[in-house]
Amino acid sequence: MTTRRVEHLDATGAPCARHPAAPIEGLLQLALVGSRAPAFHHDCASKLQGLVMALDELGELTEGAGPDVLRAIEGAISATRDLNALLNTNRALTKPPTRTDITLRELMTRAAQRVGVALQGAVPEATLSVAVPTMTHALALVLDVAAGAGRGRTLALVATLAGREVELELVTAPTPPSGASELLEIATFVIARDSGRLWCATAGERLYVRLPITG
Repeated sequence: MTTRRVEHLDATGAPCARHPAAPIEGLLQLALVGSRAPAFHHDCASKLQGLVMALDELGELTEGAGPDVLRAIEGAISATRDLNALLNTNRALTKPPTRTDITLRELMTRAAQRVGVALQGAVPEATLSVAVPTMTHALALVLDVAAGAGRGRTLALVATLAGREVELELVTAPTPPSGASELLEIATFVIARDSGRLWCATAGERLYVRLPITG
């Protein structure tokens, strides 16, 4: 069985001119990394556990040491926790999709926090049934591309309910960030798997996402 490539399109259904199709070699490399993920996570989890134990022992041995040493140990422990959280997120992305209910507001909040984007605009309390880890990741990629490069990014969003669907309109930055084509192709595939759609406006700087709602 073969799987048709899901390309990122514009409003007319033609390939998006602003974000041309990503080279297939790059997408295959991403797929190869994903196929190695379970073994990679198991190996890293074992090393992280050993590192945490070593840091705990080091903390006991240096009890009463100077503030610089204690700060260094606390920083290492904090960084280890952050890395463990990242591995757990990536592990969830490699699992078969299981759809659960989540509000659109919660989903968008998680996605925006993941890429450090502040959303401007009301998000309705509509409920969706989606594969939450992968959909959060896909929407985070969309927000990341739409917001462009830099820090302290904000993004204007307009959400419109139409029957059993919700449409999100994002006002995008003038210049797409590096790797935008690859990110949008991944997001397009994930959103389509949950019966949604992602596309670009043919004129103007807009990205659109349409998702089915359950309540």
